[in-house]
Amino acid sequence: MNRPLTAGLLGAVLLLAACADEKPAASRPTPDGASRAGCAHVETQVKDQNLFWSMNRFAGMRASGSVDPGVSAAGRELMEAAQEARDLDLGSQGKADMTQAEARIAEAQQKLMTACRELLGEPPWMQPPASATPR
Repeated sequence: MNRPLTAGLLGAVLLLAACADEKPAASRPTPDGASRAGCAHVETQVKDQNLFWSMNRFAGMRASGSVDPGVSAAGRELMEAAQEARDLDLGSQGKADMTQAEARIAEAQQKLMTACRELLGEPPWMQPPASATPR
């Protein structure tokens, strides 16, 4: 084969490859420690059906430090919902009706679980060590 013909064929192949509709699949970002810890903590809260603000606030704080934007945003939402529940609970000296606050926590938990599934796949996720869980 002569060089101009080879160069022409190579150019055509490269041009067709560049014009192809198929894009390479985006790789899943590598989860950081904050993502894993926040996801593990919220998984535990959902499994235990825990809507109390304390541990959910902790899970939200851990997840909000994630480098993944979805996990971080959902973590902030859970943290804010738990903080509002905390303020209501402590401000009323434990006498407030917590139904709406707990419903908001449950909704924020589910958003964080969805973000965690998108990042890490299906649970179970790495469980936090017992020493990392505040008592």
